[in-house]
Amino acid sequence: MLLSFQSILPLFLMIALGYLAKRSVFDVKMLPGLNQFVYYLAVPALLFNAASKAPIDNLINAPALAAFFIGVILTAIVVLVVSRSVFNARHAEQRVLRALNGTFSNYAYMGIPLTFAIFGEEAYAATVSIILVGNVVLIGGAQIFIEAIRQKEIGLKPILSILDRSLLRNPIFLSTMSGLFVSANQIHMPEAIDTLLMMLSPAAVPVALFCLGASLQFAKTSINLAELGWMVFVKLCLHPALTLSAFLLLDINDPIWMVTTVLLTALPTGALAHVVALKYDVFEKETSQIVVVSTVVSLVSVTLWMSGLQ
Repeated sequence: MLLSFQSILPLFLMIALGYLAKRSVFDVKMLPGLNQFVYYLAVPALLFNAASKAPIDNLINAPALAAFFIGVILTAIVVLVVSRSVFNARHAEQRVLRALNGTFSNYAYMGIPLTFAIFGEEAYAATVSIILVGNVVLIGGAQIFIEAIRQKEIGLKPILSILDRSLLRNPIFLSTMSGLFVSANQIHMPEAIDTLLMMLSPAAVPVALFCLGASLQFAKTSINLAELGWMVFVKLCLHPALTLSAFLLLDINDPIWMVTTVLLTALPTGALAHVVALKYDVFEKETSQIVVVSTVVSLVSVTLWMSGLQ
């Protein structure tokens, strides 16, 4: 356990550094620019490199992806039932956001630093695949559900509009798909482009973590403390536990895929869940606090998961 804590501690120290810098020497007006650098340049460069250099066959692991989706579905069902029966969430839109909070991880800003730093190139295929399907299915799916609830039914045009915003304008999706195309067709990148990507990629991990820490805001919210604790428990404990159970029940004998997938599902709620909440003005303040609290608590929970999975 000590080794797991020591390996993950630098990541959280970088998050803490970002938080402290914002409250002391860092000009918060610079934060949007740093976030844009990470989101549009550094992380896409890292994902493109990882996807393009991994054999395409390694990126498609149907049994492992099935286990991931089983974990997502089971977790969402539990959240929906408990939200309605225990926490009296009557509005369907709020239940959708609760399910998203319980299943969507901070893949880009924490998942990539965690798996790439600890497992190296062995985790590239699993990480890239989970990030891709997680962003497409969970973020895109949540928006489609909310649109369907608001319109009573949903046609092809709203779905295409959501896919356009969620995928075709998403640098994480585009860079990953571009990397997969390069890998599948065994395309050799020009040396200058390859060197540029190699220069950008190392910046993704430290700057992403710094920005995550600088973005944390602790504020009072209307969410019930019992429900806040429940949602944090779901994201950090129940979701990875159900994912691990799915791997074991399906008898998937691929340690790297299993450990990487479980650790990615054990991460705190991702900031994109808050973006969706803001867009639809649903469960917005509550989502913000779930993101913050789950991020802080994950130092302990992720360490425990790493120890248990080793």
